[in-house]
This record gives sequence, structure tokens and C-alpha cells, in this order.
Amino acid sequence: MNELTISHVRMNEAKFLDAFDKRILRIIQQDASKPVADIAARVGLSQTPCWNRLKRLAASGVIKRRVALLDQKKLGLATTVIVSIQIGDHSQADLARFKREVAALDEVLEFYRLAGDAILSCASL
Repeated sequence: MNELTISHVRMNEAKFLDAFDKRILRIIQQDASKPVADIAARVGLSQTPCWNRLKRLAASGVIKRRVALLDQKKLGLATTVIVSIQIGDHSQADLARFKREVAALDEVLEFYRLAGDAILSCASL
């Protein structure tokens, strides 16, 4: 599937989100552990229709998963480091190996693949 098709699919999925869906998504992005009754009351639905919408959003892939956000400082991970790494070979096998090795490092929480020139600018607060 090329990028144009993927982009088109994503745009079509977004067209099926009504105002209730968007409000539900905003709420669970802030706190995914909220009870359905609380979510339903905040968006103006009864519990069953709200629950059905949550199930539909999850089944369609709009909601990929529910996660817990951890306090970095309390875990002793108060420092965020951004590292730029260049690799010579961009074959699928080498990229997969790189991904496996980086993902195995406990200290690494996220990593991104960038294309083109990436210039990072940081300023002290």
C-alpha cells in the first residue's frame, strides 16, 4: 500500500468520527482509566451508546491501545536525551536489526526514523 492510499484511508476513517466520538477521544486521551459512566456523562450520552462507541473506535483501530503514563522523575529518568544516529545500510534487514537492538535497551523509551536533513535546536529554559 503506497503513502497516498494510506493517507486516503486515514482521511476516510476521520470522516466517520462525529462530535460524540471526538469528545470521547479527547477525554480518554487525558485519562483512559475514566469509567464509561463518567465519559458518557461528560459527552451527553447514556452508558451503553458510549460503551458501544468506545468498542467501535477500538475495533476500527482509531484507539490503538490504552496505556499508563509514568512519572519520569519518580522513576529516576528525569533527563531526556535526543541522539541522532546515521546508519550506512538502509536495507529492511539492517533496519529491523537496528530496531531490535535499540528496543532491547531499557533506557530507550522511544525512537523515530527521520528522512532528509534533521536539524535539532535546543534552548535552555
